[in-house]
Amino acid sequence: MTGVQLALGTPTLERVGESLSGLPQPFVIHLFGSSITELRTLADQVAARLRPIPALASIFNNDGYPVTQLQLQPKPEALAVHHLTPAQLYAQINPLLNGEVVVQVPEGNVPLGLYVQLADAPQKSLVELRQLPIRSEGWTPLGQLAELNLVTTPNQLRHIGGARALDIFATPTGTLGSTIAAAKSALVGLKLPSGYRVAFGGLYPELEQAALGLGLAALAAFVLMVGILILQFDGLLVPGLLLLEIPLAVMGGAIALIVSGVGLNAIGLVAFLTLIGIGLNHGIVLLYRARSNEAAGMPVEEAVKEAIHVRFRPIVLTTLTAALGMLPTALGWGQGAAPEQGLAVVILGGVLWSAIRSTNLIPALYLYWRCKQIAKGKTA
Repeated sequence: MTGVQLALGTPTLERVGESLSGLPQPFVIHLFGSSITELRTLADQVAARLRPIPALASIFNNDGYPVTQLQLQPKPEALAVHHLTPAQLYAQINPLLNGEVVVQVPEGNVPLGLYVQLADAPQKSLVELRQLPIRSEGWTPLGQLAELNLVTTPNQLRHIGGARALDIFATPTGTLGSTIAAAKSALVGLKLPSGYRVAFGGLYPELEQAALGLGLAALAAFVLMVGILILQFDGLLVPGLLLLEIPLAVMGGAIALIVSGVGLNAIGLVAFLTLIGIGLNHGIVLLYRARSNEAAGMPVEEAVKEAIHVRFRPIVLTTLTAALGMLPTALGWGQGAAPEQGLAVVILGGVLWSAIRSTNLIPALYLYWRCKQIAKGKTA
């Protein structure tokens, strides 16, 4: 059918397309409903509520804008008198108004399509179009065979998941999470008729899905980590202290975000998982050294001091390497640094905090609880 475009997509094609063209549109609002007129009215209201948001720029609300088209309605009685069908009438009108390729002319590797069309067809008035001769038993003016009118219709009708929709696009200038939160606050109180709804699309739902998958992966990693720590160390003292690294790591990254003023996004969540791994690594190698020293016959205090003395330099060097590597991105230097700035800030602040607590807090807590444990054993 002329004017109708059909596009079918699959998850695989969407992923390939995103790999070739980049991420999806960062900020999209879908308006779902049945009436295009009502959707346009709601779209104007939504756009008006979004414009005061400082973190949104280039708000685009032109989806479904009205255009004027020629509407041709065949007259069944007149067609019957002239022994024509609507399909035969369309077959004569289409080449005149839209043009029709009649031959392919070879030109290099790509053939050139040669088409015929009525001269200045788009500039013809309704009066002139009604006078177009149509071949029947003789020549009949088009106006006798069909009603011709100019009607206003939307430039396109979009359907998402089978539901009619209009899209509002914008460019977020801040973090996506805070921008979406501001947009949701701006849309509070928007009155929608029955059967109409608003949904956020583009990159945001994909980040939500990624965050959910990230949470499940973190839970699975936590279960595996606890099992490995219990198997590696006798008792629950060392695993318990190492598990304390998790909230401490999160606290270091959160403090860095608060101080820097950078918002949290899905990439920042990945940084928190990285911090947990770095903190656990520092704590494991230090406490493993202390336990090995105890097994060799050292007193607890001497075992801990020796472990700190041996492990202090590697911990500091790895911390400085990570911090210096993340510093340019954390400061937002260079093109493309903004999306990863949250990740860099979390890791930068977190590794510095990790080095401090791994060489001070964790050994102190281990020494305290280990001495209590030994004292309790002697009393028993």
